[in-house]
Amino acid sequence: MNISNLNQAFIEIAEKKNRLNQCDKADKRYSSLNEEIVKLEEQFQFEYGAFIEEALFNVHDEFCPDNEVKKPVYYMANSYSAGADTAHYDVASDEGIAVEADDFPGINAKLVLVPGPTRLILQGQTVPFKETVWIANEN
Repeated sequence: MNISNLNQAFIEIAEKKNRLNQCDKADKRYSSLNEEIVKLEEQFQFEYGAFIEEALFNVHDEFCPDNEVKKPVYYMANSYSAGADTAHYDVASDEGIAVEADDFPGINAKLVLVPGPTRLILQGQTVPFKETVWIANEN
């Protein structure tokens, strides 16, 4: 698995999602950007889906075993904010798939896939916390 290629593919999706969020739905670019994102997500799923799904199964098993594992692209946020070095992204606390995290009972938690480096973050909505629970690396 070439992690550098994985990261670049994911960053491309994140940047296009951010551009899409800046467009009004009436904007001519909105439809074409949305189509590009769908194609990039399909390609991402095809190339890296099995690798990330394995990580998702492990993360779910450890942190949220009562929740069903979904396709990796479903864990992607609608928008990302670039960090100080612009290669390290972050997300708002309302992004991700809702899960019942065993380590945080009674807290609304979400699991989200974030690029730069590609990683899974478990985060709280009602009680703020962010914990990186997996980072893509070459084993």
